[in-house]
Amino acid sequence: MLLEEMVVQVADELVGADLFFGHGTDNAFDEAAWLALEAGGFDVGDPEPPWESVLDKRQIENIQALLERRLTTRQPLAYLINRAWFAGHEFFIDERAIVPRSHIGEWIPDRFEPWLPAGEVKSMLDLCTGSGCIAVALALAFPEAQVDASDLSTAALEVAAINARHHGVTERVRLVEGDLFSALPDRRYDLIVCNPPYVSDVLMRALPDEYRFEPELAFAGGDQGLDFIDRLLREASHHLNPNGMLIVEAGSAQPAVENAYPDLPFIWLMSESEEAVVFALTAAELARIA
Repeated sequence: MLLEEMVVQVADELVGADLFFGHGTDNAFDEAAWLALEAGGFDVGDPEPPWESVLDKRQIENIQALLERRLTTRQPLAYLINRAWFAGHEFFIDERAIVPRSHIGEWIPDRFEPWLPAGEVKSMLDLCTGSGCIAVALALAFPEAQVDASDLSTAALEVAAINARHHGVTERVRLVEGDLFSALPDRRYDLIVCNPPYVSDVLMRALPDEYRFEPELAFAGGDQGLDFIDRLLREASHHLNPNGMLIVEAGSAQPAVENAYPDLPFIWLMSESEEAVVFALTAAELARIA
């Protein structure tokens, strides 16, 4: 059997099982390709995978075994293989942290141009760092900068530490345990980035099974999804340098954010999937509500 034929077969199985895709892929075919390449021992990062390769018996068995685990457990594929891709880099992941997939990753390789002034970013903070994927990707994209990575979860920070070591950025990525700015009372940054918990209570109750394997702490945003975002918006200006910027993924809470702060001049960054759920605000703009 050819690799491309196996991918089609796996995709059919995934569709038939009524699974949810949103932890690195957003459709059955892309997840089937990821699963087959991974289990078949191919380079998942290869821009031109060898689709015409003939699979041997061992490769077919490995692919079928991983597919069976995905179907029976409904765990995100990233957890089953302890691997995820974010902003062009590979990361270790397990159930101590949510699977890396923030829209923020789309703008990191280009250093948030044109919104962020070029060459002026020396200090950064990644709030709610989770697996550390954003913090590490920032450190790699901004080799001249120091990055603080904060999270309330000790377990998540253990995963972040693994990823910082793997990418050789431990000297520039400092892991900090704390709630919002509690462990960083006197620190100011040129850039603060955050993928916070923003899922409303109603949406929390309707999450697909795959999300149940991820830490609830990373999702639950309260009644409107704004519990953390409200605090962040009101405190961020006190932790930004005068020309600093805040970049936040608001996700499903995007309408609630705009309704709650009609006078803030949000810049909504359009993603490749044509979703505008990441906003940017300057320190001066945030000072209006501090």
